[in-house]
Amino acid sequence: MDFLIADNKIIHKDDINFIAFFWGEPFVLSQKMWFGYGGIPLFQENIDLLFQQIELLNLPLPELIKNTKELFRITKRMLNKNKFYRSGLIHLQLFWHDSQINSVITSLAFPEFDFPFSKHGLLLNYSSFKKHSEISLNRFSFYNSPLWKASEGQLRDSHFQNSVFLNENNFICECINANIFMIKENMLITPSLQTGCFEDKLRNTILGIATNINLKVVESAKIKKEDLTEMDEIFLASEENGVQWVLGVENKRFLHLFSAKIHEKLNEYLKGPLVSKRN
Repeated sequence: MDFLIADNKIIHKDDINFIAFFWGEPFVLSQKMWFGYGGIPLFQENIDLLFQQIELLNLPLPELIKNTKELFRITKRMLNKNKFYRSGLIHLQLFWHDSQINSVITSLAFPEFDFPFSKHGLLLNYSSFKKHSEISLNRFSFYNSPLWKASEGQLRDSHFQNSVFLNENNFICECINANIFMIKENMLITPSLQTGCFEDKLRNTILGIATNINLKVVESAKIKKEDLTEMDEIFLASEENGVQWVLGVENKRFLHLFSAKIHEKLNEYLKGPLVSKRN
């Protein structure tokens, strides 16, 4: 990446000093979104999620996101200047320092055209940290980020790549920076929002795709550890890391049939006319 957007202007990465952005311990919100197929398929959905967080926290609205059409235009222009023509990740960051607001948009290119799909299955363990289901901020990444970072630290020097979170009632919530989906026969099962799970815009998209391929969707607030061992298949999903099929949870191993099918249909959706029209 050679070019980024800082305070509504496209500039070269060597022409900015980020010290001023982080000076004085600003409050930071960020949003990551996938780009590909010549567009940013879930752009408006991600900006809406950012709006919700700003409104909930009673923060001043940055000029950058007041005009979403202009924001989309300048973001696409930044991708073109970087010659990012395949796919990748956009990272939008907002910094609030007292009365001042700064913004930075960066991008990272992926070598493939399609939405990411892991070629190697993940091994999961259970995090030693628990979530509390009654906290309303659970659905937002900024609130979960410190917990995810702490759990990532516990994975170092282990053969596990991600962790499953339980809530105070010992029911399954999510994984690090991703929602968890389970397949049992003709059902797709995922923790409900009542568990305190993280919610990104990809979650509802996957639930809709599962319905379209004739899977019965079940959102449950009472999925236990023991229930995982009875599943046929498990996968994780997020815009940052794509669809990641799970090889095993601790000593239990799983197949991966429907995750590949859902990934195929997800790509069809992301490059389809309805998504393109919204952009």
